[in-house]
Amino acid sequence: MKKTLSIKNGIRNTALGLGALFMVGCSSYNIIRKQEVPSIPSGQYKRIIKLANPEGTPDRTLAGVVFIKKGAKVCTDYPREETIKSIDEMELREKQAYSYFRNYAIKAGDEIFGFVSIPADYGTNIWENKKNADCKYKVEIILPKSTKGTGYDPPEISIP
Repeated sequence: MKKTLSIKNGIRNTALGLGALFMVGCSSYNIIRKQEVPSIPSGQYKRIIKLANPEGTPDRTLAGVVFIKKGAKVCTDYPREETIKSIDEMELREKQAYSYFRNYAIKAGDEIFGFVSIPADYGTNIWENKKNADCKYKVEIILPKSTKGTGYDPPEISIP
């Protein structure tokens, strides 16, 4: 009885292990190691995406900016994208906040496909998808716990 049970457990564990390896092997997404850069180089970009956060009024309406070089297949997962021609199109508060953003290169190997600028308390992952020709590099924005206003959430008061 114990021998049969251990054989069944062995077969089950082997099947689960092989299934996990199969799923990892079939995944087409790879995370690219982020490379921080001191600033975004000036130049011509095919597209500049402003990631708008209207819920963050008055001072946190900009969740990031993505600069895409010509010929690059870069997209984002952020729901509110606005295409702009230059940083000059942003509002005054957004320009002021942008000067304090952290900057990362969208880089695979030796080739740079663009740049991402995000607020200091936000996070980002850059994914490579070899199977998607339209969106080979996806920029994922990770929002902080609170993105409304100054981040202060007043306590709830219940009146009996």
